[in-house]
Amino acid sequence: MALYEFTEELSVGITGMDNHHRKLFDIMNKLHEAMKGGKSEEVLIGIIKEMSDYTRYHFDEEEALMASVNYVGLPAQKAAHKAFIAKIDEFKDQAEGGMAIFVVTKLASTAADWLKKHIMVMDKQYTEALKSGGN
Repeated sequence: MALYEFTEELSVGITGMDNHHRKLFDIMNKLHEAMKGGKSEEVLIGIIKEMSDYTRYHFDEEEALMASVNYVGLPAQKAAHKAFIAKIDEFKDQAEGGMAIFVVTKLASTAADWLKKHIMVMDKQYTEALKSGGN
């Protein structure tokens, strides 16, 4: 059983975005398993980079979706996304600085908590806006 699980409660009702969110949880599990399995620092850093890159991709796609309907909450979403990317980058920098083994669990836990809260509060709000064509 995966440590970090995407549940139906986290669904935003948009298949593409739900799939993105699932992928983020999969990367967190991959990171956790690599750490548990004693993988090298190089492998851990590669997975952290994958998380950073995929998070950026997801946020770009999600923001484009919201922009397509002139979603009024887009500026708040962008600010939240920017802050989260900064946090991920901080962990990535620490890992690349020789601390990978120490940041892996904290990174995965922080990302899972943030994602769950963000999806449940902010992302679920844009679902209604998309269904109604905006605002």
